[in-house]
Amino acid sequence: MIQSPSFYIFSILAVIVISAIAGLALRKYIIVPIIVFIIMALAAFIIPNFIESADWQPLMGYAVFLGILSLIVSVLTWLYVRGRRRKKEITSEHATKSELNDPDTAHDSKR
Repeated sequence: MIQSPSFYIFSILAVIVISAIAGLALRKYIIVPIIVFIIMALAAFIIPNFIESADWQPLMGYAVFLGILSLIVSVLTWLYVRGRRRKKEITSEHATKSELNDPDTAHDSKR
């Protein structure tokens, strides 16, 4: 394993931020966890070539952990966006119904 705790802290924070932002921007929620897993799995085989104390098995386990973390963040982002969309639809339906029931706006539309 890599002995630097900053590697783990930065990689976890980067996965959380990238998963949330990419999910909000691209609206492709399942692509980001797959890409994170592939990149980290490749890194699990490349990093041991440069660091002798590192082995590929723990790094591959860490890649799986980051992939699952990214999947959880993506699902939470999807639920957040879906909830906002539903709330906006309910608000717009309520506004439409109130416009129909309000005699002042109905009178203005007949003019």
